Amino acid sequence: MELLELKNKTLELFEIDSVDALGNALMCSCKNNEVEKFQKFDELIEHDMSKDYLQMIFQYYMADRKDKKQDYTPACLGKFLSKLLGESIETIDMCAGSGSLTIQRCLDNPDGKMICYEIDENVIPYLLFNLALRNKTAEVYRSDILQEEIYESYVIQKGDKYGKITCIKPSI
Repeated sequence: MELLELKNKTLELFEIDSVDALGNALMCSCKNNEVEKFQKFDELIEHDMSKDYLQMIFQYYMADRKDKKQDYTPACLGKFLSKLLGESIETIDMCAGSGSLTIQRCLDNPDGKMICYEIDENVIPYLLFNLALRNKTAEVYRSDILQEEIYESYVIQKGDKYGKITCIKPSI
């Protein structure tokens, strides 16, 4: 599916008019554990969990490449790093973004636990949605890892088909 088609169908699914509103729509779906949104997005991407479709949208339309130097892990690098981790039970991603590296790790180690850190509050909804969509056990921290400050934290528990997200520490 082309990026423009993906973007338009995603906006339609979340009943919004612009990519600027997508983060809020994703967060609302995550906080309310809207299974129907996960299911409809799963159908939209034809149940292909091997790619980070939301990353494609975020990176092209929302990433702050100029000031924050945001760029995301290419799939080939994610595959390489995941292979280096071998059979580890727990994976920590210190700059998780939308979850591209974590998604690759989930493919290689479906039963593993993911611990993700990300400073940008704009990409956290994409990460949460991606992990819940894939029904992963995970902890997600919006944090400044260099200053060791945590602003928000979430736990994702496996559900019947999609993960259930709980906000543990809301934003200050």
